[in-house]
Amino acid sequence: MMNKNAYLVLAATGLLMAPAAFAQNSSTASVNTNSSTVKMEDLKKADEKNKDIDSEITDARMRAQLGSKSKWSFKSSLAYSGGSIQEPLHSVRPNYRASATMEAMTSLSGDVGINYRLGERDNISFGTGITIIDPLHGDITKPAQDERKGRDGSLARYQISTPYVSWSRGYRAFDTQMISSFQYSHATDSDSVNVEKVFGATSFSHTVLANFGKSKWNGGTSLTISKTLYGSDVTDAKLLKRMDLGLYKRTELGFGLYPFLQYSFNDRYSFRTVFGYFQFTRYQGENDNVQVEPYQSVGTGISITRDIYLYPNIQFTPKDIRADRTNVALSANINLF
Repeated sequence: MMNKNAYLVLAATGLLMAPAAFAQNSSTASVNTNSSTVKMEDLKKADEKNKDIDSEITDARMRAQLGSKSKWSFKSSLAYSGGSIQEPLHSVRPNYRASATMEAMTSLSGDVGINYRLGERDNISFGTGITIIDPLHGDITKPAQDERKGRDGSLARYQISTPYVSWSRGYRAFDTQMISSFQYSHATDSDSVNVEKVFGATSFSHTVLANFGKSKWNGGTSLTISKTLYGSDVTDAKLLKRMDLGLYKRTELGFGLYPFLQYSFNDRYSFRTVFGYFQFTRYQGENDNVQVEPYQSVGTGISITRDIYLYPNIQFTPKDIRADRTNVALSANINLF
């Protein structure tokens, strides 16, 4: 049996250990109370959580318009203007937005350049315009034969001119996809500089795309505003005579609103139509805006890859739909690297 002194020793030991145990438990409780499991993702700002532009811009065409997600890449926006649906591979393209007698040669034209990605949403591009006349016929290393009615001789097959610098930004706002862009182009081709006295041009564009609920349909509109800059007055005698007769006017301002509608069959193919009904121009020295003849395009959007988008289509004038004035065309956004 434990004697009285042993009980006293145990009691004293318990009293000495109690404060230490209490302090340890209090310290542990304090640590547990003041600490929490906070994820680094929760500390990021709202615009830092979503760093991939593809989660904001989901439309295949708009992604290709913005350019590659690489820091540096090749960027191009090209358009092939072909013949009529009666003769799609013909060298001559009827002017479907004017009279049927005003024809143009088929051509491949557009912008090619280098794209630098400033951030997740912003890009700056440098490049030049390029035109290839009648690219599907004859020896492409030689001038193109002028096949238009009442014309003869040949035309320069290639033209590289009009360098440009542009800025674009893709983003999502009000649950819609948007792209805003600004571009300056400097005139360098002989006719523009020496005959028409063009210095350059500035343009602003803004595209808005909205989904129609959970439907496969979506649509929106593109707005474009442009201003042509002139270095001096016209001095060319032939052009002055045409101006006196009212056959030629220098464009000062351009404005266009292009509603469009799309239906997605799957991730690669879609139906697309553009309504070019609201395009206006203002000529130098005049105060009135003149409406350009309306047009409409109907075609298929094809997303080859994230960075390559094709739009084969036909273009026609709604108020005068005719086979000889309904033309074939192809637009392409091609980004590499």
